[in-house]
Amino acid sequence: MFASCAVQSERKSAKYYEKNAVAIEALKRDFDQQYKIQPFSFGFTDRSYKHYVMEVTTDTLRYVYNSEVSRSKMYETITKFNYDTVVLRRMSETMKEIRCLWLTKPSFFLEGVRESVTTLSFRSVQVEKPFVENKYYILIFADKEFQNEEVKAKIKKGDIAKIKDGVYFMIGNSFR
Repeated sequence: MFASCAVQSERKSAKYYEKNAVAIEALKRDFDQQYKIQPFSFGFTDRSYKHYVMEVTTDTLRYVYNSEVSRSKMYETITKFNYDTVVLRRMSETMKEIRCLWLTKPSFFLEGVRESVTTLSFRSVQVEKPFVENKYYILIFADKEFQNEEVKAKIKKGDIAKIKDGVYFMIGNSFR
């Protein structure tokens, strides 16, 4: 029974990606373009997709703004770092359309080498069921194939599912 659930999740992720590939790839391109200006993460704090949150990372500080708390401070930061407001609006509309909660580019070290991937997080459809822990579907975009043996083992085991070259899927307990 549990094995069939895992297979369904994997198929669902591939089908979801294929169905929304054009929008997802456009969102990723827009994010990468804006990320080059100043690293940031972007998403929503609510399931109605009304309240934005933006984390801007500098060499010394990480600014976190929530539009529900202070829309004006968030706008000041967007202006300060010269982000393109048209592109950010397009990104937010696409995220709403494809039901994406969070978009980020985490960095980590594998065997002493710094790696970065882009991740898009989506809330599980099973959130409302009693006794089920919140799980998040996460799409991972890698610029190159993973060479690390530990990551390869997770892919082989199925903890990380390959959708196509450079695109992976996993289920996590956190969307950030």
